[in-house]
Amino acid sequence: MKTVLIFEPDAILRFLYKEELEDEGYHVYGSKDARGSLALLQEKPVDILIMEYSVDPTKAYANVLSTAREIKHIPVIIFTSYPRVLMDYEWWGEIEYVSKTSNLAVLKDTMRDMLDYKSYVDTFNRRPGRLKQQEVVL
Repeated sequence: MKTVLIFEPDAILRFLYKEELEDEGYHVYGSKDARGSLALLQEKPVDILIMEYSVDPTKAYANVLSTAREIKHIPVIIFTSYPRVLMDYEWWGEIEYVSKTSNLAVLKDTMRDMLDYKSYVDTFNRRPGRLKQQEVVL
């Protein structure tokens, strides 16, 4: 069972996403703020992070992103209705942007794609001898 962390300040939306994703078979943690998200990222096994974008992003948002991507190597979906997120986080790479709607089908499809890709990469990285360089003789 894959584990999802939802970073969503709105309690009603967090509850809705949690219910929807649990119905799909995911184990879901929820957090209303960056501090809680960072704690869950450090303490729990998380396979994917779904986070809301703030109109006024703080350093805490960047800390959550860097912890998820650089330290934990967790895929991130920014699920928001603010289009400026594309400009703010385009340099992060390997982060998906999904527009927030009441229909969660696009979010679920994106999650499946990202988790499948992560599984493929993790399997590839565990292969024995992957990091050994072949000496080329000319």
